[in-house]
Amino acid sequence: MVIHEPGDWFTESLRALAAQDYASLQVLALLTGTSENAGSREVLDIIETELPQAVVRFLGSNPGYGAACNTVLQLVQGDSGFFCFLHDDVALAPDAISCMVDELYRSNAGAVGPKIVHWDNPTMIQSVGIAVDRFGVELPYADDGELDQEQHDAVQDVFVLPSSCLMVRADLFRTVGGFDDSLHSSGSDLDLCWRLHTTGARVVVVPSAVVRHRESMLDRSAE
Repeated sequence: MVIHEPGDWFTESLRALAAQDYASLQVLALLTGTSENAGSREVLDIIETELPQAVVRFLGSNPGYGAACNTVLQLVQGDSGFFCFLHDDVALAPDAISCMVDELYRSNAGAVGPKIVHWDNPTMIQSVGIAVDRFGVELPYADDGELDQEQHDAVQDVFVLPSSCLMVRADLFRTVGGFDDSLHSSGSDLDLCWRLHTTGARVVVVPSAVVRHRESMLDRSAE
């Protein structure tokens, strides 16, 4: 999880991670700033209270979401397992990680992502994956705010999954070199998924995995 100046929702995001039923989950918290900042110390206190088993690393600055995620390439050894990249304003349903891992094996996918719904109104869809036309224009499978009536609950291949919650095979993430560091925020998920497709890997949305998202990180990262 990349953490950048989180708000009062942060405790709920951490509690959702702590409640995951996936037994092998290991949490790496990547904090922008340094341990000397007053705000960073406050965030660290919340993490130690709500998710004491998390490993915390300070990034020293705000390098951008993709570059922050790429630090796992140096911090985590080995090519087995999966990386699940998260914004700090995402709250996962208790079985979200398990559902994504199960489908990743079942579909032999390279990357999977959940159904993303609105934080304050989880009956409204935010994303169930995105198609892309030949000009690179994104075409969402569901309109943002569309009422969720299970009409998009089929597992399917998509072109892009939002980076707010994205699980990728660790070996494949290393193979493609991670996110493009030059893309500070917008477009990093499209670029990564595009390169995953070029390897022949499947990119799959898993609607049985549900997460709530505030969509606030991009605004904070731009400040």
